[in-house]
Amino acid sequence: MKQTFQHLWALQQIDAELRTLNDKLSQIPSRVSDLKKAAAVIKAELDQAKTDITEHKKQYKLCELELKAAEEKVAGYSVQLYSAKTNEQYKAFLKEIDGQKKLKNSIEDRMIGLMEETEALERKVKENEKKSAELDSETTHKVEMLENEKRELEAAIATRRQQRDAALEAIPAELLKRYERVRASKGGIAVATIRKERCSGCLSPIPAQRILEVERQDRLYLCEACGRILIVARE
Repeated sequence: MKQTFQHLWALQQIDAELRTLNDKLSQIPSRVSDLKKAAAVIKAELDQAKTDITEHKKQYKLCELELKAAEEKVAGYSVQLYSAKTNEQYKAFLKEIDGQKKLKNSIEDRMIGLMEETEALERKVKENEKKSAELDSETTHKVEMLENEKRELEAAIATRRQQRDAALEAIPAELLKRYERVRASKGGIAVATIRKERCSGCLSPIPAQRILEVERQDRLYLCEACGRILIVARE
């Protein structure tokens, strides 16, 4: 009977390892996704900056056309100014000239702003191109490492499953059913040992008489507090 409980303890250890390995394996896709998302963010910022540069240059060209049109109007009104026949016409031409000069100043201010913003964007593009290239290389390396880790985890899981199958053969069916039932209800931990007169599963105190009984390992004993299977294990 003692040997049976030792096999049960070994099964518990294998199941705990499988749980840890499977948890690690399940996290790999999200870790890969996070790495790729980080690289994608920098790439998106880079693409947006390039798009903004193109738009700024387009707006600058339009400003040049608007500026040329305003200058032509100033020149035209200046010629007409000297051909004014009345004081009212003269004042009207002066007003138009003044309006077009103000428009010119406004357009020139916009052009300066666009130039400054374009230069800032071009600096950002240069910085982000370098950052993006470095991050792409780093991401590729880390993804490769995660893929290797995934293969190693899958191999370890396959080995543990074989060990689990072997352990199952040494455990009576009824005891195995109890083990699986308790494991399902206790967060994957069905077997507990006695440590310092307490259940290792829930830390509840174990009476001295029960400890002596468990040490005999002649039959199934459960923790009265948590219901886990109590055994004496060589840890």
